[in-house]
Amino acid sequence: MTQTATKQADIRFRVELKNKPIVIYKVRSSDDTQTYDVTVVRGKVNNCTCKSYKPCYHMRDVQIAEDARKSERLSREQYIEEFQVYGE
Repeated sequence: MTQTATKQADIRFRVELKNKPIVIYKVRSSDDTQTYDVTVVRGKVNNCTCKSYKPCYHMRDVQIAEDARKSERLSREQYIEEFQVYGE
């Protein structure tokens, strides 16, 4: 049985554009020589600037990170609503 090593994207930072539902993640290449842009529109990964076949591992890992952010935000909002933290 053969084992395959899965690559993991090195996400450097996240840029959210004002007044638009667009987020751009800066991701380092696996050999640490280039930086790629992964675009997220309305919570879904849309594009990556790497030359690999799409969807690439950069897109996969950015979608995982974006889903985690969304889940964290929803759980925070549910907590505020349930315990009426801000006196609403």
